[in-house]
Amino acid sequence: MATPLCIVFVDRPVAVFFKHHQHFRLLFQLCATPSLLTLPVAGLYLAYAVYMRLRGQAPLGEILLIPSVATLAGTAAKDELKWIFGRPWPDTWLKYGSYQFHPLTFGAYYGSFPSGHTAYISAPLCALWVLAPRWRLLWGGVIGIVMAGLVAANYHFVGDVLAGLLTGMACAWGSLVLMRSSDA
Repeated sequence: MATPLCIVFVDRPVAVFFKHHQHFRLLFQLCATPSLLTLPVAGLYLAYAVYMRLRGQAPLGEILLIPSVATLAGTAAKDELKWIFGRPWPDTWLKYGSYQFHPLTFGAYYGSFPSGHTAYISAPLCALWVLAPRWRLLWGGVIGIVMAGLVAANYHFVGDVLAGLLTGMACAWGSLVLMRSSDA
């Protein structure tokens, strides 16, 4: 419900505000960087886990298997959703005035919805939210910092990062359900 409300009432004023207040853009860009680590880390861990299983051994730190699977699921999901929705980026809207969605369109101007970086970071950390609840403040804080950085650097609208969060949460939940039920 929050994403549609943001699309109608919040996204454009926030994008205009941050367009005119870019003095901290580098800081905001740095806030978004943790999301860039999740996909390579997930890929490396999964390669390691496969290698260990082929050797007949259990991989160390198996708690990382579910977040890794959630990360890959989030990557695939956000790619398909970006194509399905075809939403322009904040800078595209500010430069060309195109704010509406362009379903089934993919290109340099479309791909803002949902935020892939938010899906990347929220999928594994939402899985860890369940698997390692002692660290929930850390998991939630990192997700929040990345989301704020993406919006403040004008990479995404507020509605985009909320949709990315929902995408990541759904992938984490699905990975938890599938991976845990396969152990039984």
